[in-house]
Amino acid sequence: TYSFSEVTQEYFDDALFIGDSRVCGVELYSGWDNITYYAQNGMTIYNMFQCDAEKENGRMLSVEEALQTRSFGKIYLEIGINEMGTGNVDSFMEAYGNAVARLQELQPDAIIYVCGIMYVKQSKSESDPIFNNPNIKERNDRIAALADNKAIFYLDINELVTDESGHLNPAYTWDEVHLLGKYDALWLEYFCS
Repeated sequence: TYSFSEVTQEYFDDALFIGDSRVCGVELYSGWDNITYYAQNGMTIYNMFQCDAEKENGRMLSVEEALQTRSFGKIYLEIGINEMGTGNVDSFMEAYGNAVARLQELQPDAIIYVCGIMYVKQSKSESDPIFNNPNIKERNDRIAALADNKAIFYLDINELVTDESGHLNPAYTWDEVHLLGKYDALWLEYFCS
């Protein structure tokens, strides 16, 4: 097994980030241009392999197709908030586990980083029966269990972006769910550590 260590930005030269609108924010506002992003607003664990990834020869490739044509050393899977109202934790985790297994088939030499779902602001958590931090924590606990610290590692940005009460820091968000652009680089700073 391996343990975490400090890395520099160059570590991400062969990295792929797959995710939803929160990852789109990192792509737009982090200022790091050495990372490949397959990110789309509304992406879920259920549709991610069918989502658009990148153009090749004038044709848009799906994530599935793109992963068959390119190789990555690291894949960061940052997904899960959009699925909160679909199915239950077990059905989510079945799809999530299948997605990780498929990533390993398509990219057998890549390290897979499964990322905890970022929490929401306290007012959102306390008022929303679906998109709330207890539900997110339950899923994060299950996502973390996929890590073997050999080929799959768990990362949890919540260590960095939550306030003293354990909710998304209100100073970091504009809509109770997403980070303000100036804080999107926190994801990458956290991943470096």
